[in-house]
Amino acid sequence: MSQTLQHSEQHTGQHTEQHADLFREIAAFYAHQMPLLEARDFEAFVQTFTEDCSFGYEGAWQLASRPALLEGVRANISRYGTSTIRHWFENRRAEPQQDGSTRVTATCLVSVTDENGDVTFEPSCVVTDELVRTGEGLRVRSRVIRHDVPDPGRYYARLAAQHG
Repeated sequence: MSQTLQHSEQHTGQHTEQHADLFREIAAFYAHQMPLLEARDFEAFVQTFTEDCSFGYEGAWQLASRPALLEGVRANISRYGTSTIRHWFENRRAEPQQDGSTRVTATCLVSVTDENGDVTFEPSCVVTDELVRTGEGLRVRSRVIRHDVPDPGRYYARLAAQHG
């Protein structure tokens, strides 16, 4: 049986309590992390990743290291202009790994509200993170985003053409 925290009905006592504590810690991590990006506090957002992190979009591009992530986030978020962006992480599943890390998979929606109050959505996606514990708490060592589109390359090419 899977050891996901979402399906921990086999675990009892202290083991279940430890999983519940980890799941609460993970929820608090995302509640802290994503508003940093939404507020465009890029430096603080990038600090929620390990120094040697990797961040990428399946079928498109990948970045390695905090400095590369900082540059990539600044460039990508600029396409939203003054619109407000929100990230909705749902259906989180956390799977402790043998090496002590935790694989977290979540479905995600990104809403974009423009200055007139009109709301649009990015394509839905699945975010897969590898979280590790550091002296500063949980950090993302790896993030892979897979948009729910049949041809990610074509989708990103269209975005690039639209936003130069």
